[in-house]
Amino acid sequence: MTNKSMLKSALALATLIGLSACGSSSSPTASGGPGTVFNQPIAKTQRAAVNALVVIGCDIKKQEPTYVEGHRPLKMGLIVGSGNETVKVSLATVSPQKTSVNVKTEKSFVGGAGQKDWSKQILDEMTKALGR
Repeated sequence: MTNKSMLKSALALATLIGLSACGSSSSPTASGGPGTVFNQPIAKTQRAAVNALVVIGCDIKKQEPTYVEGHRPLKMGLIVGSGNETVKVSLATVSPQKTSVNVKTEKSFVGGAGQKDWSKQILDEMTKALGR
């Protein structure tokens, strides 16, 4: 087997592993990440979550009243790629005018070296829009 064909095989295997990791099912929850409570109703807070995901470059994949999920596209660089993270935002009503928000960033195998946790940036963007 030549070096070129070995490289192609290794890349194909890495892609398959990454795709299978991304395809695992999960329930709509972002538990485990940083969270906060906003003094805003859930509908307004959910819109701010969607906008924050768009600001950091996510494509919105799920948008429900108590859950928003976005995915940052993979960008290949010369040596290290970036992106391919999934950002999950869970919302819960604390009172009619207060909403609890929990954000979690899931990294994937493909692009892992250039990936980062976007949870703080999401909460920062939401705070800009909503205040505390």
